[in-house]
Amino acid sequence: MKNQEQKIFDYLSAHREDIIADIIRLASAESPTSDKAAVDACGKVLASLYRERLGLVSEVIPQTEAGDNLVTEYGSGSRTLLIVGHFDTVHPIGSVSVRREGEILYGPGVIDMKGGDVASIWAVKAIKDLGIAMDKKVLFVNNSDEETGSKCSHDLLLEKAKGACACIVPEPATCPDGKIKPSRKGGGTIKIRCFGRAAHSGNNPRGGVDANIELAHQIIFVKDLSDYDGKGSTFSPNIISGGKVANVVSDYAEAVVDWRMCVPEEIERTKNIFAQRGPVLPEARVEFEILVGHPPLAENERNMAMLKLFQECAADLDMKVEAAPMVGGCSDGNDISDAGIPTIDGVGMVGDFIHNPKEQLFLEHLVPRVAMLASFISRV
Repeated sequence: MKNQEQKIFDYLSAHREDIIADIIRLASAESPTSDKAAVDACGKVLASLYRERLGLVSEVIPQTEAGDNLVTEYGSGSRTLLIVGHFDTVHPIGSVSVRREGEILYGPGVIDMKGGDVASIWAVKAIKDLGIAMDKKVLFVNNSDEETGSKCSHDLLLEKAKGACACIVPEPATCPDGKIKPSRKGGGTIKIRCFGRAAHSGNNPRGGVDANIELAHQIIFVKDLSDYDGKGSTFSPNIISGGKVANVVSDYAEAVVDWRMCVPEEIERTKNIFAQRGPVLPEARVEFEILVGHPPLAENERNMAMLKLFQECAADLDMKVEAAPMVGGCSDGNDISDAGIPTIDGVGMVGDFIHNPKEQLFLEHLVPRVAMLASFISRV
């Protein structure tokens, strides 16, 4: 190992059990996104970790529809490094226990992404306690509604990202191989609404215009647009409904299609396709509502430079980290990268079973990953 990286690694190794205890503490403060009281209580635990480990007082950004967000600043300098992490989870309260079995830690959010939040704090603590010089300010932004699309925190994240030299998102690495994520697909939904004409399905079936049949045509059309092997989009019709009673030709049907896109250009291309798409059945009417949740986190030069530096930091720790192929899930890093900020994702914990009651963190990777974060933060 390089000299500085050896010092970081040794420091974190000496505090390994403290780091684990902090992850257990934060994961034990259960925080499903929809439970504002629980999320706010978890935010207070996270704020206490910033105070106890780094001597920092977090600014609480109140929210009415979701949990409050936290903004915490460390250091000073002409440049700002943004570290973005969420502390909400998908697990209902009481459904997943926090427990340690050997070198595996189980619990809600241990990798997605409370483990990454704690890792970021300890990475900066290692830099602070070892007296490693930094010429930048570190700005932590922790939001409370990422798992439901960051609707209430989106503007805050983009405001704090302005002027940042780089953004780290310590979301979990790919499971279970530990690869980091220089790219992610973007995500959105397409709502299909089909309008027909009702008629008695026994006495006058041909007098109606069946919205269900129209929807079936549209679903097949949308599904056939999917590009599973290239750099286009994929479409998955996941919610379908139509009709009210069994003996009436349906006059209305709708579907919600999950849409994932690989490159930013897909957004306008897809919008143009549906702007020109009409009904299949005579006298039917169809509407398409296109909603973009997150744009893609693209493999651009800025982000690939971040990847290269992470790999250099890993090499100086006698580690090797690889880049994951484009993954399907979105994160807040997508929007920050789209705003022009160099962004790297998936540099948090290594484990498995994200969004699953068996969510688990592999503790054998804990110190190396936090050390890699610390090395990167000091050098970026």
